[in-house]
Amino acid sequence: MRYVRVFVDDDATTRFEDCEIEFSPAVFAPPAPPLDVARAQAAREVLFVHFEAGWSDEAHPAPQRQWMFIMTGRGQTTANGEVRAWQAGDVFFLEDTTGPGHGTTVFEDATMGVVRV
Repeated sequence: MRYVRVFVDDDATTRFEDCEIEFSPAVFAPPAPPLDVARAQAAREVLFVHFEAGWSDEAHPAPQRQWMFIMTGRGQTTANGEVRAWQAGDVFFLEDTTGPGHGTTVFEDATMGVVRV
């Protein structure tokens, strides 16, 4: 599974990094047959956020380290001049809790699942 990591580098610049989560066969829900499962990660809380079309900001740091799962809608996120379009099914891992942050523009109503770590 691919996701985009948003982080602050050693020069205090917000950047994107393309990453991938690996899966391994495991018994996940016995007695059902094995499934491909990723390594478990700790989570502190889960919430959902709804953005109306037209919502936009120039830049903000992430309030906490968090996974953002795009459930509906589409838009784009900008970091240090680089733009990443997103739509339902895309995943971001936000770690830019310091520095200039990232900007977001929503093109159509969007709902995101947020998992804070």
